[in-house]
Amino acid sequence: MKLSLNTVPRGRSEQIFDSIAQLQHDESIEWEPIHLELKLSIDHQDQNFLLQGVFTCTGRFICQTGMEEFEATLKGNFEIILTYNSRHLDDNRSEEIMLLSGSDTEFDLYPLIHDSILLAIPISHVCGPDCQAGKALKDILQVDREPDERWAKLKDMFKE
Repeated sequence: MKLSLNTVPRGRSEQIFDSIAQLQHDESIEWEPIHLELKLSIDHQDQNFLLQGVFTCTGRFICQTGMEEFEATLKGNFEIILTYNSRHLDDNRSEEIMLLSGSDTEFDLYPLIHDSILLAIPISHVCGPDCQAGKALKDILQVDREPDERWAKLKDMFKE
């Protein structure tokens, strides 16, 4: 997904990207991407481009609890300033800024999208709060026997 910088009009504009090809061929992704939509708002002023992206990405994931496949939609956003002028790097320390060389006419959006999508995946990614396969797995792994009576005195040791 490349943004042609020399075709972006001055002022505000919007572009929509929906190609999933790069995600599908990315070997670092451990799930199957199905659909991606990126709405990119661009504010082009002088030698600067403010990019604000909002995305939704649907994919097939493996439930971490039940180990079964499920479909989920991830949502997220990113913001970055692209500039041809190195002076702006000193002026804006708090924002994410990328310096472009004078010969750059395209900007590859894929690394931004890739990282934003990976950050949108929850730490514990499960198919839902009532994961039946997860409940069945917990029931199988649960031990139904009484603890060894030789250890019984230890459980009361810290109650005092």
